[in-house]
Amino acid sequence: MLNRYACLLILTSAISLGCGCLAAKRADYVTTRTLSLADSSTQADGCWEAVQDTLRRNRFRLDRVDRRAGMITTMPVSSQHFLEFWRHDVATREDLWESTLNPIRRWVEVAVNRDDAGAWAALEVIVHKERFSAPDRQFNSTGAAYQFFGNNLPSTTGAERITSEDERWLDLGRDPAMEAYLLAKILERADVGADEPAPAEG
Repeated sequence: MLNRYACLLILTSAISLGCGCLAAKRADYVTTRTLSLADSSTQADGCWEAVQDTLRRNRFRLDRVDRRAGMITTMPVSSQHFLEFWRHDVATREDLWESTLNPIRRWVEVAVNRDDAGAWAALEVIVHKERFSAPDRQFNSTGAAYQFFGNNLPSTTGAERITSEDERWLDLGRDPAMEAYLLAKILERADVGADEPAPAEG
């Protein structure tokens, strides 16, 4: 019978293999859609509302909504883990496992690019991904486990206690899979034909 460490090794290897296969598909994702819409048109109004509605439906909180600048951004939101089946702010199995095993958050930036005449020329979706980083906490007793998420434990580097200044969010770059998913949903809700973006994976 396999012991628990062997099972853990097999499970980790399977997840890593599956994630590697999924990562190779990311280059095919479409994250920008060319448009030709007058800024004051009804279709542009509908597209602008579709962007906001799509972000809200995917549980992103709007931060900046500036139509004159053609920019909508959201607040950072902790990404879903595998038990949160009612959410959809990750688009691949790789990202789902990553946010399950690590504190990951995402925030979205949607930009309207205009031509020289001021008409809408393109719609671009950018999803920023960040991972939480903090020094390892030092455990000197079993009771210290209750203070793991606080600032009372010393760090393994020798500091007497960990403060919020020691904790930060590291930029992991863009998430093209989620960008393609959100763009497709925006175009669908705005009734603007999509350029066949790669399908998101659950």
